[in-house]
Amino acid sequence: MDLGLTGKVAMITGASRGIGKAIARGLAAEGCRLSVCARGREDLDETVRELRENGAEVLAATLDVTDEEAARAWFAETRERFQAVDVLINNVGGSRPGGNLSASGEDWQRGFALNFFSALDLCRLVVPSMRERKHGCVINIASIYGREWGGPMTYNAAKAAMISLSKEMARELAPDGVRVNSVAPGSILFPGGSWDRRRREQPVEIAAFVERELPAGRFGEPEEVADVVVFLASERANWISGACINVDGCQSRSLI
Repeated sequence: MDLGLTGKVAMITGASRGIGKAIARGLAAEGCRLSVCARGREDLDETVRELRENGAEVLAATLDVTDEEAARAWFAETRERFQAVDVLINNVGGSRPGGNLSASGEDWQRGFALNFFSALDLCRLVVPSMRERKHGCVINIASIYGREWGGPMTYNAAKAAMISLSKEMARELAPDGVRVNSVAPGSILFPGGSWDRRRREQPVEIAAFVERELPAGRFGEPEEVADVVVFLASERANWISGACINVDGCQSRSLI
């Protein structure tokens, strides 16, 4: 199946490992040109080396996307290199333990800066040019815990806001030919990720979590999320906008 992605330009945040790296691989395999960023230089360099060895054209930037000026510079460099951006994938995110009332104001601000405002700021930068061209696609990586209870509240609330933003943007931008969707992964395991660390530190507890919470009896893999993202970015998904798609092996319990 030709997904119609050859030559398209995709910006991906948090692309040095895990879901972001798998998305970069998947889009590169379909012929996309990539602009990727991450905070960790060493992991990002390794990802870029791998992508280029497989024939991808890649621009890489080491930055923290919660720094609006750094994000602006990355977008400017991307436009200078590729002229236009067809796909924006806001993948950066993360959670820290903490309850509703025990979390400080700073905890809440950091959680929203990373999981929500970084995506909103990039949309503000990238989407206007998509509207001008009457073409483009934004995919926000949320979480099943943005759709239902579970996980640290600072993370859940920010991911719920991201899902809401995605729907509202989709409605607003539909007349301009720009699609916006969110993807809600369940618990995904990859080397260096939070589940990998917890499984090593608390093997008994995590084994019990898998048995209790994961009907398939295993964690998801980054590539299983990436496959859905690549499809949503493609011409084959032209009539999908405003959706939030779970990729969780039936982990979630929500009926909608």
